[in-house]
Amino acid sequence: MKQSKEILSRNSMVFAIIYVATYLPAVLLLKHHAFGQLLSLIIAIVPIITFSLFIFYFIKSISVMDEVKQRVQLEAVVIGFSLTAMLMMTLFLLSLCDISNSNWFGYADLVIYCWLFYLVGLFISKKKYGV
Repeated sequence: MKQSKEILSRNSMVFAIIYVATYLPAVLLLKHHAFGQLLSLIIAIVPIITFSLFIFYFIKSISVMDEVKQRVQLEAVVIGFSLTAMLMMTLFLLSLCDISNSNWFGYADLVIYCWLFYLVGLFISKKKYGV
């Protein structure tokens, strides 16, 4: 059982690295170069596929954790989701006031903030449970 936990955890980490390794270049390529529509679509879909694989293995690795570690992960996701919802609400309300500017803050930035908020939630939750 311990060996399968380690394998799932390792797979999750490997696919996280692959996701980052495909997401960042895709953003840079699509942001700074003009490609045909088909090639742009392929470049955009690759990080989605790698993220899907990462999430699949990440959820599997959480399912074999003990209850405290599962609770830590759940709280981290809840905190991250709540902060993301608050950020999106703020950006939406600022756009209604014609204050926001898409050059200041775009979708690519939102993805980075989602991960940052999850990590903040993970830090808070781990400190709370002493894990």
